[in-house]
Amino acid sequence: MLSGSPLAPGFATVAGHAHELLFGFALAVAAGFLINRTSTARLTGLFTLWLLARALHLTLPGSTLAFAANAGFAVMLAWLTVPQFLRGAKKWRNKAIAPILLGLCVMAALFHAAGLSTLTWLPFLALQQAVLLLTLLMLFMGGRIIAPAAAGAVERAGGQLEARVQPRMEGALLLLMAGVIATVAIPGGEPVAGVLALSTALVATVRMLRWRLWAAAGRPDLWCLGMGYGWLITGLGLLALSWLTPLLPQGTATHAITVGALGTLTTGVMARVRLNRARKNPAASRIIPLMALLMGSAALVRLLVPADVPRLALASSLWSLAMAALVVLFLRVPAR
Repeated sequence: MLSGSPLAPGFATVAGHAHELLFGFALAVAAGFLINRTSTARLTGLFTLWLLARALHLTLPGSTLAFAANAGFAVMLAWLTVPQFLRGAKKWRNKAIAPILLGLCVMAALFHAAGLSTLTWLPFLALQQAVLLLTLLMLFMGGRIIAPAAAGAVERAGGQLEARVQPRMEGALLLLMAGVIATVAIPGGEPVAGVLALSTALVATVRMLRWRLWAAAGRPDLWCLGMGYGWLITGLGLLALSWLTPLLPQGTATHAITVGALGTLTTGVMARVRLNRARKNPAASRIIPLMALLMGSAALVRLLVPADVPRLALASSLWSLAMAALVVLFLRVPAR
């Protein structure tokens, strides 16, 4: 909406907006969640690079300085995370986090490298691949977060949950999404990618149903995480529809993932981590359901309403209100 403003040339294009959502926001969330046991100096260096990358992309998009800062942040993030998963993980499914993170970091650097070249299609490919890699990361990590929490809640409610990690389904999701990522990058590969994306959505649906979140009585925080996972499934189904038919543009379908799933899962997980570390019950939080409702509404506006300025203003306002609610929670609950 501010594309004509000289104060923010980095937001003058759809690609610039997508870049900040994926590599400015989502990649920072992944860093905060996955980096463990590192020094304050390294974290300070990583944050400094991140902050510099945001400022330079906003004010000098496409410049060598913006490339250096954004690529530097991606390289340092890969250096801090990828080796620990390659060394520490025993099973191939756990080791899969390493190539996913490495792929996201490569796409962040590739986007800027492409901007310095004449290959106009390459930034779009980098963004498309980043969305799919992020989808795969959320499918994997979402299951690792939701399943044990659901099992504990169901057992406290007097039930029993046998289906937790579901390794075969988790492995199937990893392989199917790898197929989606590979085939959609090949010219003419969209129909195959659509079939694989639809298969991934079906497997993820069965997996989520086996968590029996409805049996987790009195746990709206877990239901909200389930809503975020449901947005992932919806997004994969809509992407499949966009690749198999002309009924839906891919850019529209993507918002189920980048707004509905990413917004709901990240805010929900950050809120639960904050509350748990403060020894407060996430189930009693009214802010978590409010954030999920706002994020879901923002996603529905982007999916169902024509993208004119008033509708975009409504969707962005809903997203921003959800983020403001998260800030309120952080201010009300001191960090330990």
